[in-house]
Amino acid sequence: MKILVISDSHLFGNDLQRVVKKYQHQVDYMVHCGDSSLPMDDPVIEKFDVVVKGNHDYAPYPAYRIFHHICITHGHLYQVYYGYDQLIELCQQHHCRICLHGHTHVPTHQIHQGIHFINPGSLMMNRGSYAYGTYAILTIEDDSINVQYFHHHKDTLCPDTILTEGLDLLEEFKTLL
Repeated sequence: MKILVISDSHLFGNDLQRVVKKYQHQVDYMVHCGDSSLPMDDPVIEKFDVVVKGNHDYAPYPAYRIFHHICITHGHLYQVYYGYDQLIELCQQHHCRICLHGHTHVPTHQIHQGIHFINPGSLMMNRGSYAYGTYAILTIEDDSINVQYFHHHKDTLCPDTILTEGLDLLEEFKTLL
């Protein structure tokens, strides 16, 4: 199964439309992890299989969805800046081994208690040294989980350093909050 994962596009409709157009026939599903800031009847957002509500969304999207044993949420209601304790509990309740989320504008892939927490970063702009927008392609084959992160304009693979720098940045956020 191949999933396009996008989050935090914040009305960047042209970028969102371009990425959706590029991948809509190359992936099995498309997921938006919140903060699209678009109405539910927006023609681009309607192409997504799952859309959840972010802290900048006013449309009545759900706070989370369970989709093929994958938990999808924005993350703001589960305090993702402080860690994954609340999301671990939600994932365990629903027997999910993968959780897709956004909110931090930091692309990450972490594993806690056997659960993969995947943040595609912001399609608009990420925090930290990699200030470009990103999106992710999640590929699940049997027990294999692979995540690739892409530059939002060039569609080129992002360097692996964005993940390690992102973890450092999230640790720094914890000390500031």
